Amino acid sequence: MSAISVKGLSHAYGKRVVLDSIDLQIQPGEFYGFLGQNGAGKSTAIRAMCGFIKPDSGEINVAGVDVIRNSIGVRSQVGILSEDIVLYERLTGREALEFTGRMHGLSDSVSRLRSGDLLERLELEGAADRMISGYSLGMKKKTAFASALIHSPKALFLDEPFNGIDAHSTRTLCSMLQWLCRERGVAVLFTSHVLEMAERLCDRVAILHAGRIQAEGTVSELKRSAVEQGKTLEDIFLELTGSEKELEPALSWY
Repeated sequence: MSAISVKGLSHAYGKRVVLDSIDLQIQPGEFYGFLGQNGAGKSTAIRAMCGFIKPDSGEINVAGVDVIRNSIGVRSQVGILSEDIVLYERLTGREALEFTGRMHGLSDSVSRLRSGDLLERLELEGAADRMISGYSLGMKKKTAFASALIHSPKALFLDEPFNGIDAHSTRTLCSMLQWLCRERGVAVLFTSHVLEMAERLCDRVAILHAGRIQAEGTVSELKRSAVEQGKTLEDIFLELTGSEKELEPALSWY
């Protein structure tokens, strides 16, 4: 059974179509990249898969849960890291994680145990008892990531997870994600408009533009297709996302 199954997913805001008949099949333990420029529909797709919005049409199944029919129940099976971090900044990192664990139905003792482990693994232990309001962006992102993991989800949805964080924090998150896929069979879907991260991490990628999947496959397959056309993978990405036009860098008024 696929960890994430999407069939015919469509959604519009008024007259603007954001998703147009999207189909996805992501297996347990697979690291899947959803690539596209800003406004391509990536975030809307994640919100639909996590049950935050009801799409206009389509079927969504995540970790065996019909998301359309049970939008609340699916949230116990997924971990979510949104591009805009939302944390209780008047709490300490440790308090925030323990609170999140209890909200997911974990006992106090299990919440404390898992919080301590996550704080250590994500190199936040030294700041665990400081208020989140004093954290750097990278620390806040790692805290939000820990909150997404504390209930042992079967699928992770990460929306631009590496934006605005330093190289060391990026490496820490990447290592944890790769371990979760390889050793625990967690399915990871992450969105990005940075091709380099997808090449580094993903088993398969889909290139989304104007609400439709323009290409899908392993990075090697897409690279091979690009080479056969005498192009680079970046060339293909820019063409498929309507970004291939290069602007003249000169400013007439400067």
